[in-house]
Amino acid sequence: MAPRSAPRSRAVAPGLLVLAALAASLVYLGSLGPAYSVKGAWQGQPSTLKDTVKGDFGSVMEGLEPKVSFPPIAYHREGVALSVEDGRLNADYTAKLDGDTMLQLRVNDEQEWRASLQGEDASLRVRGQGADLDSLSWEAAQSSSVEDVGDVKVEFNSDKEYNLTVVREMLARIAGAELDAKVRATNAGVTGRLGARRELPGGVEASYSVENPVGVYDLASSTHRGRLSAAVAGGEAVLQVEGDASSQAYEGSYVRDLQGGRAGVRLSHKDGALGYNVSYARDFDGVLDGDAGVHVGIDEDGVYGKVTASREVGQGLGADYEASARFETGEERRLQLQHALKLSNKLGYAQLAHGSGEAPRLRVGYEFN
Repeated sequence: MAPRSAPRSRAVAPGLLVLAALAASLVYLGSLGPAYSVKGAWQGQPSTLKDTVKGDFGSVMEGLEPKVSFPPIAYHREGVALSVEDGRLNADYTAKLDGDTMLQLRVNDEQEWRASLQGEDASLRVRGQGADLDSLSWEAAQSSSVEDVGDVKVEFNSDKEYNLTVVREMLARIAGAELDAKVRATNAGVTGRLGARRELPGGVEASYSVENPVGVYDLASSTHRGRLSAAVAGGEAVLQVEGDASSQAYEGSYVRDLQGGRAGVRLSHKDGALGYNVSYARDFDGVLDGDAGVHVGIDEDGVYGKVTASREVGQGLGADYEASARFETGEERRLQLQHALKLSNKLGYAQLAHGSGEAPRLRVGYEFN
């Protein structure tokens, strides 16, 4: 075995030298300012590293081969620009036609081009391929505010699709309730929404809306939404109802700050199923030496929890740990555990992760900016 692995080790050595030289050059260029980024990563079972002891670096080096992202390079002067982005050469021209209208044109080395006229309340965008008129496409939009009507916006394009939207934020005030409305017309039909909101005694806020699907004008198919919210015992209680004539969904929730964290209760009923969630989350930033947090709860599927922690361990090295668990209380009654430890600095990282029913996974990588 040794005679066969030795040539492979000698073959890998130049690759390691090249990688080290590339890393050194990137550190030097990084000190001069933003240049480009290079990164690589490998993931597998820790047992795979046994092959590297024998001189077989193939599987590891394939993942750690550098992937380079080059920065955009551009030259600008008096509305004209030349740039290279993602390996493609672009030429741009920008000009101001009048007080609020801008003309922009871009052409690349594959003869793809796009042009736009952008004004305060109107816009036109055109794109194409060289002189081929069959590839030409465009889209236009215009907005305005019409007295006693509302905010109007019309959009249309070369595919003969259109959207006409009218929004009235304050339609009327009736019995202390503020009414608003929105209507949108498309090729497929018209949809409309009517909403109402009002503040009730005791700090209670109530809102209601009804909206029909596009092109469907049957009131039984319209979606109704109702919401009540109020401040209760230092927190916020919310009751929501949504549905049409065939099905409805209900949800009630209450959240408040508790012992430096956030506690919440949620009950819901949808499609005949009852759902609930009782949870508590807290960050321990500034309390412990480092950043840490905990999130625990119980829902209709079982009990769950998550713990996170991170801190600097010295010499520019940081450590991050995350563990999560869920105990399902259904027929199977199974426990699922996941945890991961990650060590990293500005040059790279190593992460070891393990979960229930799976082999440990090791991930190492690097990235230079």
